[in-house]
Amino acid sequence: MVIDLDTWVVPLLLAIAAGPALQGLLLLTWAKPGTATRARLAVWHSALVCLASWAVLAAFLGHPEAAWEHSLPTWLHLREEHWQPRLLVDRLSVLYLLLVGLVYPVVVRFSLPSFHREPGADRYWFLVSLLASALWLLCLAGNLETLFVAWELVGVASVLLIGFFHRQVRAAQNSLRALVYYRLGDFLILVAAVLIHHTFRDHRFRHYEADLATPHAVLIGMALLGGSLAKSAQLPMSPWLHRAMEGPAASSAIFYGALSVHLGPFLLLRTSDLWLHEPAVRWTMAGIGFATAGFATLVGRTRADAKTALAYATMAQIGIMYCELAAGWQVLVAVHLFAHAGLRTWQFLRSSSLIQDFQDNPVYAGGLLLRRKLFVEHLLPERLQRRLYLAAVRMFWIDGLQWHWLAAPVLGVATALVRAERWLLRRSPRDGGSA
Repeated sequence: MVIDLDTWVVPLLLAIAAGPALQGLLLLTWAKPGTATRARLAVWHSALVCLASWAVLAAFLGHPEAAWEHSLPTWLHLREEHWQPRLLVDRLSVLYLLLVGLVYPVVVRFSLPSFHREPGADRYWFLVSLLASALWLLCLAGNLETLFVAWELVGVASVLLIGFFHRQVRAAQNSLRALVYYRLGDFLILVAAVLIHHTFRDHRFRHYEADLATPHAVLIGMALLGGSLAKSAQLPMSPWLHRAMEGPAASSAIFYGALSVHLGPFLLLRTSDLWLHEPAVRWTMAGIGFATAGFATLVGRTRADAKTALAYATMAQIGIMYCELAAGWQVLVAVHLFAHAGLRTWQFLRSSSLIQDFQDNPVYAGGLLLRRKLFVEHLLPERLQRRLYLAAVRMFWIDGLQWHWLAAPVLGVATALVRAERWLLRRSPRDGGSA
């Protein structure tokens, strides 16, 4: 029996959102169930997400020629402006929902022994369930405003999991670095949303093509491209990805191997009707993708640890996806995204056992290491090879430059705002200060 999308999509979305809501409520109250209970809740939630994703797929296959759209009640109304969340089920939505339904239960199952009696396990289960719920909303978003809400929730969960081991100073620093880049990208998406809201007659994704004549189409396309770079760790917003490996291996698999890191290509696929006819956006996209693929390939080959090498390999593959998007090969990008997410999930989950695998079969491992050398390296002079290696070890000095010119100014502004707020609070009459 095929479910009716009009009847079941919204209840399924609410049921999935109840998972992190319950986990969060247990964190905020005095209720302290055992670790096994929280893990059991996560397992049930993952089963619900899997079944709901397959149910939506089955319903969509019943009518694959037409997309399903639904408008939720207006949540915000201010003078003549209002915000109305919209839902959309089409081929792209179903593809990413299926990916979420396949990867999320696998990661939860892998995490059960890893977080048994682990300090902070309750935070982990809450954040992972929050990610799955946010991704479900993001996949079903029918306009950019709804997508932005889910986009922010994914970013919050990602930053908190990077700093999961919060007693380590380096983990906190790396989560702060990721937060800075996320905020820069989110600001650009918010700019695009504001421009769309004030210049387009219809704000729904499926109606963008009717508004291509607007003079802001190139600017909106560039803003969307810039906003997608942070989540997918593309240049010039890439140095945070290797720092994200501070988090647990399971969160690295679901965030930076499978789901969160592919949201950049997903956003561009979703808004392709807007920028696909703009050569300036496509050439910029191709240049960024090609530069990131080359940069990540060279730097990744100098990394000694498995997770960091996988992070740069992921960055390089997504750079190739950006080139494919610029070429207009949208079906190829969708297939590439799905296959790459599955491969990286397996590799990240196996990264903890990589040393043991090499010890169990050193002959096979040695053969792998010998075959890693690319043929093109033989064509370069030895002196140039040495210089390229030294530059790649230092990440071509891009990390320090970006921190000095991009991240540090943002943190400086935030620090100044905090100091100003504290000064105003000290002078507040309610606190005994002078009026």
